[in-house]
Amino acid sequence: MLRTGRIFQSATAARVPLRTTGRVRMLNTSPTPAKQVVKTDRMRSTAFIRKDLLGEKHVRSGTATSVNMANANPIYYEKQPKLHVEALNARTAITEHAGKIMQIDSNFLQGIGKEHYPGYLGNDFKLFGMPALLYRKCTQDLVDQFNAYKEQGPKRASVLNGKNGIGKSAELMKLASVAASSGCIVIYAHSTVSWVNSSRPYAPQSHSDQFTQLEITSGLLRSIDAVSRDALKKVPLGKAFAIGKRNLSEEHTLADLVSFGIHTPALAHDVLEHFLDLASTQTQVPVLMAIDEVNTFWCSTLYRDQQDQILPAGRLRLIRSLLPFFEGQKSVAKGWVLGATSYVNPRFMPKDLNKKLNPPPAVPLANPELASNPKLLASQPSLPFDIIKISELTAVEAWVLMHFYHRMNIVSAPVTKDLVAKKWMMSSGNPRQLFAGVTTFI
Repeated sequence: MLRTGRIFQSATAARVPLRTTGRVRMLNTSPTPAKQVVKTDRMRSTAFIRKDLLGEKHVRSGTATSVNMANANPIYYEKQPKLHVEALNARTAITEHAGKIMQIDSNFLQGIGKEHYPGYLGNDFKLFGMPALLYRKCTQDLVDQFNAYKEQGPKRASVLNGKNGIGKSAELMKLASVAASSGCIVIYAHSTVSWVNSSRPYAPQSHSDQFTQLEITSGLLRSIDAVSRDALKKVPLGKAFAIGKRNLSEEHTLADLVSFGIHTPALAHDVLEHFLDLASTQTQVPVLMAIDEVNTFWCSTLYRDQQDQILPAGRLRLIRSLLPFFEGQKSVAKGWVLGATSYVNPRFMPKDLNKKLNPPPAVPLANPELASNPKLLASQPSLPFDIIKISELTAVEAWVLMHFYHRMNIVSAPVTKDLVAKKWMMSSGNPRQLFAGVTTFI
C-alpha cells in the first residue's frame, strides 16, 4: 500500500518541487530537469504508421487531408505516378482546355512561395505531387472577363462567392497565375485572416487612430516584386517625390519603389500606398488585384487598442489602404479588382455581410395589392461590389476529377459511371466534399 503522507512529507522536507503533467501530479526527484511532456493531439491519428519512420505523419482534420506518400507502406500504397500535366499560363488558358487538369505556372508559385497556398490546396498538392487543378468553364469565364478589362477596368470591384469548398480560392489563384504569366502587375494575397487574427505584430501609429503591420506589409511588397518584377520595370513613376530620406525621380520605375519598401520595412506602408495610387492610375500595364478572404476587411479583428477595445479591420492601415478598391472609392484604369469570400472561420465573416451575400430567396406574392406594398417587400441588399457566384461541379467535371484521382492512385477502384454519379450526388457537386469523399481512408 502506498503511503502518500510519508512521501509528501519527505518531499516537503527536501524541498523537492512538484511537476504537473496533464491531470497527474508527480514528484520530480531527478537531479536533471525532466523532459517536457507533449500533449497528445487527438486530431492526429497514428494508425497504420510505423513508429521508426521519419517524416510527416498523416494529418486529417475535417475535409483537409495531408499525406506524405514517401512514408507510406509499399505493401498497401503505390508510389505517385509521374504524369505529364500541361502548365497553366496565358498561352494555355484557352476554351479548348476547359475540363482538363493543369498545373499552376511554376514561376508564379516560386514568386508567392510554397508556403503561401490558399486554404487546403497546399495539402492537396502534396498528395498529388504537383500543383494540379481542374481548369473549369468558370475559370475560362474569369480569364475572358479579365482580358476584356485589360483595355479599361470597371468602376466596381467583383467578389467570388459560393459555398465553403466550392473552389473560390482555387479560381482566384488560377486567374492570378494566368495574369502574372501574361506580363500584368499582380497584387495577390492568398490569405488575409492572418492580418486580423492577432497572430502578427502590430503597433499604434503616431497622431492617428490607425495601427501599422510592418511585417505583413513588407511581405506583401515582396510578393508583388517576385511575381511582377518585369512588369513593374515597364512603368515609370512619372513624378518625383520623397519617402522618408529617399528621393525618387520621375525616371524611377515601380520596381524601384517596391524595392525601396522591401529594404526599408519602417516605410512599408508609405511605399504600398504610393504604389497603389500609381499602379491603379497608370495605363501602360494591366493590373490584377486578387485578395482572398476579403470578408475580413469588414470584420472585428482580434487586435485591441490602448483602451483594450476591439479593433475593427478598418483601423489597420494595411486594410485601410486596400479597402477603397472594394468599396467603390477607387478603381484601376486597366485591369480588375477581384476578391473571394471565405466561410471557413465564421468569426471573420460579419453577419450583416453574410446576409447581403446570401439573401433569402424572394418569393413573389400572387396578390397584386400585397405585391405593391413596400412594407411587405424585402429590399434588395446593396453592396459596393459585384458578386460572381461559383457554381457546383458538373457531371463531366466530376468525371475528369475522378479519373485524375484514379491515375494518381488516390482512387483504387475502377472509375465507372455509377461510381462518379454516386460521389457527385453525395458531394452535391462540391469539389472539396468530392475530394474528401475519396480520401476518407487515406
